Amino acid sequence: MLSFTLTAFVELMDHGIVSWDTFSVAFIKKIASYVNKFASDISILQRSLAILESMVLNSHDLYQKVAQEITIGQLIPHLQGTDQEIQTYTIAVINALFLKAPDDKRQEMANILAQKQLRSIILTHVIRAQRAINNEMAHQLYVLQVLTFNLLEDRMMTKMDPQDQAQRDIIFELRRIAFDAESEPNNSSGSMEKRKSMYTRDYKKLGFI
Repeated sequence: MLSFTLTAFVELMDHGIVSWDTFSVAFIKKIASYVNKFASDISILQRSLAILESMVLNSHDLYQKVAQEITIGQLIPHLQGTDQEIQTYTIAVINALFLKAPDDKRQEMANILAQKQLRSIILTHVIRAQRAINNEMAHQLYVLQVLTFNLLEDRMMTKMDPQDQAQRDIIFELRRIAFDAESEPNNSSGSMEKRKSMYTRDYKKLGFI
């Protein structure tokens, strides 16, 4: 009965007749409780995750309330199961929380995901699982990857300080690791100009200007 009720709720809300902002904290707490209480009931869990995702994506106020009720630690166990649909909805909720988080909270959330070893869990239980990844799961994984990489954009666009020898050494070492592994015995030969030209080409390949 609960599964049918939640299914009807999801279908009705998809029509956009009622605003998501009308729902109370008590209702949010009830839906959030189903993510834990009915973890073994796939249909109830799936509908509850879908509702939480829609709440976060459709209302800023509800994002804040959902974020208070659902932690990453509560979502992680659902990724360790065998049902790919549940895994997909779980990652969708994580993505929604990530997407709607204020800028100052995103890095904090990324740190929590790292502490919970989300990458390792996805690798073990989703990517290397004995089944093909469906299109929706592939999309959610792509979204998570983009959101994570976006956190590095400021660092990526930061110019190097030519006077900082430590920074120079790190970049020199990066070039050596990337290109010298197979040709290292030959690097000592040749003119300095030729080697500098080769190094310049290598740095461009790595994305440096």
